[in-house]
Amino acid sequence: MITTKKRLPLVRRTLAKLTKSQKLKKELFEYLEEHKPHLLNHSMKANRIRECCNVVAFRESLETWKRELLSANFCKYDRICVACATKRAIRMIKKFEQGIKANDLYKKKRYYIVLTIKHTKDDKLADLLEKLMKGKDKLARNFRNSKRPNHKNKSFFHYFDWMVISIEVSHKGKHWRHPHINILACSDYDIPIEVGKYRRWTTNEQLKQERLGITWDSYIHNIRRINVSSDHFTTSWIGEVFKYAIKFSDLTVPQLAEIMDIQQKKWYRFFSTYGTFRGWKVDNKRAKWWTWKRGVFLYDEDSEKYELFKKPME
Repeated sequence: MITTKKRLPLVRRTLAKLTKSQKLKKELFEYLEEHKPHLLNHSMKANRIRECCNVVAFRESLETWKRELLSANFCKYDRICVACATKRAIRMIKKFEQGIKANDLYKKKRYYIVLTIKHTKDDKLADLLEKLMKGKDKLARNFRNSKRPNHKNKSFFHYFDWMVISIEVSHKGKHWRHPHINILACSDYDIPIEVGKYRRWTTNEQLKQERLGITWDSYIHNIRRINVSSDHFTTSWIGEVFKYAIKFSDLTVPQLAEIMDIQQKKWYRFFSTYGTFRGWKVDNKRAKWWTWKRGVFLYDEDSEKYELFKKPME
């Protein structure tokens, strides 16, 4: 049996992430009440944000001895909540792993692609997101059309069997807001890749020309081949696709509130799947028997940390 001491870091890391989420949530909630009360006009929504992760329970499998989070009162607003965004990212990585196994795609070649749009500090985030989403829709349409046998003008994306696309909003230096598209794609082809203007960026000429045709003024992109072993699904590039839609460390509370406002008006989809994984559904099987080892943790707003609520059950 694995000792409790070796399992403690997992609990501590989880509680540290949740504590960070609690502090950010408190600042954001106060800001919304003062500046954007219309975003909290429904009492149920306000209560869910306020009570998110106030109670946390862990469990341990009697079969595998693996430890994980059992339950918490998540608000499920992953655009503004670090805890809910982390939970969503972990769930999507697990779904991706099971999808790879179910479709026997280990022998395929996988590529990580980043597509950006031209922007300046004076551009409004709402306009940038609208432009980015239109570009994503055109890209998806090109992918679907290229899969038709009678379609003559093949898109660059016809090389891929499936694609997983996510939208990310971050803050980058002098250009301020930086919305961009992350793509994880699978193919049987060896796609030619060249070193771009900046050494850390690699490019493909066909992708560059298609990007210009979609956006008219944006051609900057990055494409690279990634290797994923059968038991490793958390490399940096895969994490870039499945992680937070919002980069919390880059954005201030007012910027998070602005994104929340845009999302409520437009209902953008920040995550999409195409090809083999389109509309995928993966069962999340769990062990039948569990035993408590640490009990329930409650968040204390005064001390701003989690405290053990009760003695573990034997």
